[in-house]
Parts: sequence; structure tokens; C-alpha cells
Amino acid sequence: MGCVNISEPEERLLLKAKSDALRLLSFKPRSILELENRLKLKKYDPALVQKVVMSLKAQGLLDDEKFAKLFANARIYSRPSGKRQLESELKEKGLSKETVQKTLNSLEDYDEKKAARDLVWSRSQKMTGISNEKKKSRLFGFLKRRGFSNDAIFSALTEIFSGKGCGESSPFRQRRIRLRRKK
Repeated sequence: MGCVNISEPEERLLLKAKSDALRLLSFKPRSILELENRLKLKKYDPALVQKVVMSLKAQGLLDDEKFAKLFANARIYSRPSGKRQLESELKEKGLSKETVQKTLNSLEDYDEKKAARDLVWSRSQKMTGISNEKKKSRLFGFLKRRGFSNDAIFSALTEIFSGKGCGESSPFRQRRIRLRRKK
């Protein structure tokens, strides 16, 4: 993990760098830029890092498009957020604008309004003893920080607090009834 010995033959050094790269990829998928940065932290020469990256790309082990789709799908289901937040996180990973847009456009089945509504519902149930105005304000801030659009936020807040989201036939009401019966 320290500084790499310069006197080693280049082939051996390349093999060690590839081994380190594969080990890093075994922990979690990474973008090309993330892998490059991690290898540079290990004090590998930038030219050697490029050789490793090209080799892994040729073998199909490193692909930014696959990584972006994997990351986006995982993020949506593990920590629901808006497309704006997802876009920001993908750009942080060093992905190109084209790759980011392609990934966001491929998320056709992701309903941002539904995700916002579900988050509002679950969060609002935990907020007891607080006025509706204060709940709305806090929930708005929470959803805004998660990168949801204003349209999705207002839609969710309106639906939940207008009573539409809590009517007798609403999925929220049905879910509450089922949860009570299980107890």
C-alpha cells in the first residue's frame, strides 16, 4: 500500500497494479475515474494506471455505462431520491454528461412522484405532536435535500395532507389497516 519500488520490472509492476485494481473492484463497482484515483493514491505512475484501465476495459471489467446503470438502480431502491440528486452523484463519480443523461433517461419505470409520496407518508407518520404546517415545512426540506423536483414535492404534500392520500380507499389507508390487523 506504500510507495511502489521503481526497480521492479515493468511487467511485475503492471501485474501488481492489475491485482490491486481487481481487488478494489471486488469490494464494489467503480467508475473509471474512481479506479484511477484509487490507483494513483497507491503511488502508481499515471502511465501505468492508464495501461491497467485500458486492459480492464478491454476485458469488459470496467465500463462506465454499466456502472452508471448499476449505481442508479441501487441508489433508487436503497435510498430513494430525486433525479437531480442522482445526477449530481453520478457526476461526482466522474461520469460524462452523456453517460449521466443516458442513465437518467433509461430510468423509465422510476416514478419520482410516487417515491416522494412514499417518503412523505412514512416520515409524516413518525412526526407526532407537530402541526401540519411544520410537518409540511420539514418534509419539503427533507425532499428538497434528497433532490426531488418541486413538482414531485408539492404533488406528494398535497396528496398526503389534503386527505386524498389518507382516504378510506387510498393505498396508504389500506396499508395502515393491514398493519393494525397484523398486530
